[in-house]
Amino acid sequence: MTDANLLLEQLLSIPAATLPAFAGDGRLYALHDAGGSAQVWEWPADGGPPRQRTAHRDACAFVTGLPDGGAIFGRDAAGDERVQLYRLPPEGEARALTADPGTIHGWGAVAPGGDRIAFTSNARHPAHTDAWVLELATGEARCVAEVEGPHELLAWRPDGQAVILGTAPRTFESNLYLVPLDGTARTELTPHAGDARHMNPRWKQDGSGVWLLCDQGRDFLGVAFLRPGEAPRWLFTPEADVEKLEVSPDQSTLAVVVNEGGYSCLRFLDAETGTERPGPAHPRGVITKVSWAPDGGSVAFDLAGFAFPSGLHRARPDAARSEAVHEAAGLPPLRGWDTIAFPSHDGRDLPGFLALPQGERPPAGWPVLVWVHGGPAMQALPNWRPDLQTILSMGIAVLVPNVRGSTGYGVAYAELDDREKRLDSVADLASAHRWLSARSDADGGRIGIMGQSYGGWMVLAATTEYPELWACGVDFYGIARWKTFFERTGPWRIGHRAAEYGDPVQDAELLERLSPLNRADRIRCPMLVAQGLTDPRVPPQESEQITEVLRGRGVPVEYLTFPDEGHGFTKRDNRRRVYAAVTAFLGRHLLGR
Repeated sequence: MTDANLLLEQLLSIPAATLPAFAGDGRLYALHDAGGSAQVWEWPADGGPPRQRTAHRDACAFVTGLPDGGAIFGRDAAGDERVQLYRLPPEGEARALTADPGTIHGWGAVAPGGDRIAFTSNARHPAHTDAWVLELATGEARCVAEVEGPHELLAWRPDGQAVILGTAPRTFESNLYLVPLDGTARTELTPHAGDARHMNPRWKQDGSGVWLLCDQGRDFLGVAFLRPGEAPRWLFTPEADVEKLEVSPDQSTLAVVVNEGGYSCLRFLDAETGTERPGPAHPRGVITKVSWAPDGGSVAFDLAGFAFPSGLHRARPDAARSEAVHEAAGLPPLRGWDTIAFPSHDGRDLPGFLALPQGERPPAGWPVLVWVHGGPAMQALPNWRPDLQTILSMGIAVLVPNVRGSTGYGVAYAELDDREKRLDSVADLASAHRWLSARSDADGGRIGIMGQSYGGWMVLAATTEYPELWACGVDFYGIARWKTFFERTGPWRIGHRAAEYGDPVQDAELLERLSPLNRADRIRCPMLVAQGLTDPRVPPQESEQITEVLRGRGVPVEYLTFPDEGHGFTKRDNRRRVYAAVTAFLGRHLLGR
């Protein structure tokens, strides 16, 4: 076994804990992947050792605590995203709340009294996610609103007689509606002009309004208080996106997470005025969830970084530093990322991260892998990546750009790649190549590119639009042709994706121009393609099409498939296989091994 494989095996064996959620008796639940996939674990309120509460091969999607000390969690089958809901009692085994393997059940919220839950279901029609309420004592479920298109149920009104329904017709528009459970008409809570996002609503106990994240008239998401039907009253408006918002049990304090150049910063605000309170310092990294303890004295949050997997931390609003609840042990020294910017073809400075290998650089400079995030309305974050750390250890530098269209840098930046401007973001990858080639520590003749999902499309687009630049490409479940993608992607996704990429009928000519399959005769470099066969988002045909064309032209291509994975590789043994294939592929084509 090579040194790279040994390091990869070591890094993959280090477990991560994510998505913490307190229950009403103070115990903390989270997802932990010590057994090979993310399962529900419990950290007792008395500080005792954690214990595993579920044991499945397929990963759990989420967990949330209940007032009685139990929990609700969701799990699909082999990555197909048809999530089923389960109730986990404080002691004993879980029982299924839903049992329809063909239906997607989207998690919503626990009712104020803890006796009911709200969720969405597309049982009526695969394209429409209706609003449902389930009685936990009896298991009886009923549809409370039929809706058109995908929706989320985000919160209960404090009296338990209505829920908030969230819609997102486009990437940067989301609206909130109040849905009474008595069958009367729903009303819009967020009337506004133009596109704006209204997210993460949290009711005030007296029912007068909600705290929420909003960007009405702004380039970034801020914190506001909204009385139904009125304009938001701003409380906290940094020149950066506020991405998380949770209200303390006594409703005096808001815990928020601010995205500062990709790094998460936990802050505490006065709930009435928005005044920032002194808060604890915490390690630099990425936070995906925050949960208040039932006594209101602290929050739990997860935190991952480029050099360490996600662990659990606890922060008290007036403490100097956060405390670790659960951190990975046995980590070897690993590289971090430097925040960088590089010039684009039209003079913009584009943000990103760069990591160089340790040791003496080769005379011609390090070979480089450019890793492109998916989305496109997403952001590459300084997150835990065992594969990229292994690639660095091999003597390959890693550049992770946030090209135009990425989130985290304002709405205007994120809209720079919409529809007919799509190829401008691909040109940004050529700009990244040009910037790297001009550096003395990078070898412009040995630059590869890798991405997943939409990032896989970016890889295919880059190798067709700029075929002379790339030494090799790695495509994880990328879109090869937009027409076939729209014909086979999950029906619940078509409207939202069409708003971002273009309408499959009205914009058919544009989408054909943006389809790498139609220009695959330009690809020169060796390719590695990997695909989960249950993927409901980017169906396997996309990978099969590009692989078939490349093989027919004699372009070296490797194709890996995973029968028990969907849109991503969630199981440790599957990650081991695909990451080992990637490192071997890059070793051959960037290092000549």
